[in-house]
This record gives sequence, C-alpha cells and structure tokens, in this order.
Amino acid sequence: MPAFDHLLKSYDVGDLLDEIASADPPAYLRRCFAEGISTPALSFPRVQQLAVCAMVLDSILNGRDYETLEPELIADWRAHYLQNCTHLRDSAVAALRRARETLQPADAQASEELAELEHRLAPA
Repeated sequence: MPAFDHLLKSYDVGDLLDEIASADPPAYLRRCFAEGISTPALSFPRVQQLAVCAMVLDSILNGRDYETLEPELIADWRAHYLQNCTHLRDSAVAALRRARETLQPADAQASEELAELEHRLAPA
C-alpha cells in the first residue's frame, strides 16, 4: 500500500493525530474537510492536513492500515466513531478534489497521491 511519502514529507502526522484525539474526532474531520472545501486558497501544509484526515477517515471506514497512523488509536476510533464518520465520505472527496486542483500541475506527484486517496474514499 502506498505510504504517500511525497505528500507527507516534512509533515508531523503525530501532532495532527494528537489534535484529532484531543477533540471529537468526527467533528474535527468534518471541520477539516469543510475548511478544505471553502477556504479561498490552500497552502501545502493545509493540503497535507487534508490528506492525513482523509487517511484517518479511510482507516476508520474501510479498515485500511497506514504505517504513518497509530494502529491502536485508529482501532479505537474505528470501534467508537465508525457510525459517526460514515457521512463524511462526500465532503472528504470534495476536499481532496479541491486540494488536487490547487496543486495541479505544480506538484504532479502529490496530486497523484491525492487522487489515490480520493479514489479510496469515493463511494463504491
């Protein structure tokens, strides 16, 4: 499974996981995706944040494990928040799509990684 190394280079995933854990995880993810959709300009760190939030959502909804995410934490969120996260899929896909539009063609590799995340979260 791709590690999304290019997209996550120099991003502290652990700090973001701590932020999500200290909040209500579904509410945090919802807010992150809503801001990603509505913010006039997305910086690369914001795109990275969206990507990690999408990875978290994918892990919760689809049971995928990412080496950059803490497996015990994700398993706990999967057990407690699966139902609350099911309705976040569309907003996550929209935020990732917007992030891709922001990057193309400036960073094709990051854009490809975002497209892969988008594909993983798209409704079946």
